[in-house]
Amino acid sequence: MNRHEGGKRTRGVAPGRGGPGPLVSIVTVVFNGAATIERTIRSVLEQEWTDIEYIVVDGGSTDGTLDILARYEDRIDLWVSGKDEGIYDAMNKGVALCTGEWIGLINADDWYAADAVSRVVAAVASVPTANIVHGDIDIHYPNGASKRKHARLSNFLLRYWEMVLNHPTFFVRRSYYTTHPFDITMRVGGDHKWTLQAHLEDPTQFHYIPEVIAHFSAGGASMTIPLKRSLNEGRKMSDDLGLGPWHRFLGSLVRTVLFVPQYLKLMYNRAMARH
Repeated sequence: MNRHEGGKRTRGVAPGRGGPGPLVSIVTVVFNGAATIERTIRSVLEQEWTDIEYIVVDGGSTDGTLDILARYEDRIDLWVSGKDEGIYDAMNKGVALCTGEWIGLINADDWYAADAVSRVVAAVASVPTANIVHGDIDIHYPNGASKRKHARLSNFLLRYWEMVLNHPTFFVRRSYYTTHPFDITMRVGGDHKWTLQAHLEDPTQFHYIPEVIAHFSAGGASMTIPLKRSLNEGRKMSDDLGLGPWHRFLGSLVRTVLFVPQYLKLMYNRAMARH
């Protein structure tokens, strides 16, 4: 498929409104997300913070997603559409297109709280050493129920189990992203590996906001990872980050033991959603 693009930047319009605070770039990665992407777009465009650069990276959708992007042509700074090598490749492409000081990644199934960016900007003003700001999410189930998921910055769980922080809430300094891209060979655990690497480098560069920053739609790929894939990606992560054979073994053990209760919890949530 040929690459297509649009948005204000293609007409020479600068992002933001020139306010006193930092420019914040937000990237949405999407592939055939016509059913939900408009909600995501509106959550970005309706933010209280106005100095926002909004970029959408589409993987070559054929379901009407591009028609929705065209309707917001005058409000999205840049959208591009073309084949990619998966979600983490698309995220890297989006980050490379950003010009803001801070970057948020919000996928087409999810959406931001109304004042999310304002709260992030206020937080980083008081913590100049932070490179990664994150918070809580509300998980929404198909039956309309929801619950809050608090971030758990646990060194043990992050090393040996899964992504225990809420990636849709992450805002990262662009200068940090430029030297820390996502691993595009990971299928579903690229954000986990990226976060663990950052935590191993310096856990003090994380700053937690104990408030809901984003909303997450239950049922995505990250909630239904087969055990074999989880083990394979966990072993690769341990090897790539130089954690050694003991850490690799412990990670495989913890993921295997916790897979059953995690799977049962997922089945329970699906059953409750049907009712």
